[in-house]
This record gives sequence, structure tokens and C-alpha cells, in this order.
Amino acid sequence: MKKQLDLRGLTCPEPVLKTKKVVDQADVKEVEALVDSEVSVQNLARLARSQNLHFQSSRENGHHKVLISKDQTGTVQTQSEKVATATRDGAGGTIIFISKDSFGQGNSTSPEKDHDFSLNLLNVFLQTVHQSGHEVRAVLLANSGVKLMDPQSPHQQVLSDLARGGVEVLACGLCLDYYGLKEKVKTEQITNMFAICEYLFAADKVLSP
Repeated sequence: MKKQLDLRGLTCPEPVLKTKKVVDQADVKEVEALVDSEVSVQNLARLARSQNLHFQSSRENGHHKVLISKDQTGTVQTQSEKVATATRDGAGGTIIFISKDSFGQGNSTSPEKDHDFSLNLLNVFLQTVHQSGHEVRAVLLANSGVKLMDPQSPHQQVLSDLARGGVEVLACGLCLDYYGLKEKVKTEQITNMFAICEYLFAADKVLSP
């Protein structure tokens, strides 16, 4: 059975969650969804990859049409199966999850000075990770941590270096929108809370400075 969804106008992560709910129905073999942003297309593409589903997208009449279909057996992996697949394929890996724009929190009588130091310390941490030789699968940014994606951020260089080295650097779209940064970040680096949870559940190790 084919199911059609109109997800236009919905905020992140609703398009992904509503699509996932339909995809999980055993009698649904194909889902056609209408979305109104490239970010939603990318998020649905990540959903399809995480479930080992077929994905297609096209743009028409001012919106995007996404087609997600199951394999011939019509099956979708369970969470335990996804974790097992990730482990077998080496995709679990180490995840760095950053939910604030500083490393720890100072405790002096000068909060502004403490924050500047903690911000610089976070940059030192990321530089150390980059130069350490340890393998990192992804850096996930949420809440005020998405401020690191600002082109003017002192962290931008090390994040770019990590990305060029094959590390996925992804930021929560809802958080970027809240901090007025969504238009400054590449579409392919914008994700959603569902995808972040999928990364964290499948990870072998999560570091959160």
C-alpha cells in the first residue's frame, strides 16, 4: 500500500516523526511525502538511510516530493537490528555531542571572563580531538552548541577540519532557527532531534564536554 503525506508547514522534527510512524506500518510499502524545505528533504533522506529504505526526491510546484519505499519484503529494521548492523559495519563509532557553546562552567566572580575561557577551552578540546588520531564518527550540536556553526565562531576552522577528515558535523535545525543561524549553515549539515537520537543510540561511545 502507498501512503501520501502532506508535511508542508510543519516544524522540525515533525516531518520525520510523522513519516517514521507511517513507515513502521506493516502494510505500507511506499510513502510519498510533500515538504516545503530542502532541510526536510535531507532529514527524510537520513531517515531512509537509517532504516535501509529506498529514497527519491524531486522538486515541483514550489515544494519537494519525497518517495520512500521498502524493499521487496516490506520490512523495516528494528532498533536492535539497526544497532547490530551499525556495530557490524563499524558505523556505531564515537560520537561527540555538544549541547552548549562552552567547555564546562567556571566558578569565579567574573562570569563573562569564565565564559570566554570555557569557550576557548572547548576550541582546545576540539583541536585536541582532531589531532589525537582517534576516530570520530560525528560531532552533533544542539541547544547553544549550534553557535559553533556560526561562520564567525572561533570553532569554525576546527569543525571544517574535522569535516574534511570525514567526520560528520551536524547541527539541530530547531536550535539553529532559535539562535538565528539556520540561513548561515549548509543544508547538508542541518539535522533534527530524531536523527540525533538515532546517532546516540547506535554509538559505541558518546563524549559530551
